[in-house]
Amino acid sequence: MMANEAGVEGLSSIKYLSFTGGGEAMTQVVGGHIDVFTGDISEAQGFMESGDLRVLAVLADERLSGEFSDIPTAKEQGVDVVGANWRGFYMPADISDEARQYWIDTLGQLYASDEWKQVMKQNGLIPFDVQGEEFRQFVESQIDDIETLSKDVGIIQ
Repeated sequence: MMANEAGVEGLSSIKYLSFTGGGEAMTQVVGGHIDVFTGDISEAQGFMESGDLRVLAVLADERLSGEFSDIPTAKEQGVDVVGANWRGFYMPADISDEARQYWIDTLGQLYASDEWKQVMKQNGLIPFDVQGEEFRQFVESQIDDIETLSKDVGIIQ
């Protein structure tokens, strides 16, 4: 996404490696086997503190808070890219409306809790609360964007 937005030509010449987890990818970066890696701040934090890793940009609308506030966003550096590392809770398609609403309400309460806010702060997470139909539309848009990008870099035909 960064290379595309920055106008890099020949996206298909960029080698994309898929790792099963952030730890494996981080080992490859710190070991000098790959040049760049995208992941979340919790995976990078220890390596940043030891001086083994330099974070180039935060792929969010705004800078992270606290100890990570000195890391500029890609947007600040002239590359208009947001690449949130999000997670979701999913339910079967045929779940009852009552059960669906229960989980939307319950997760909304969790998200608003002081305990969750503390977890977000401790892990350098930025607020991202999308639920219900809005989340479904967001996921579909993400799938479309990733499919297009995967074609551009030659991962899929």
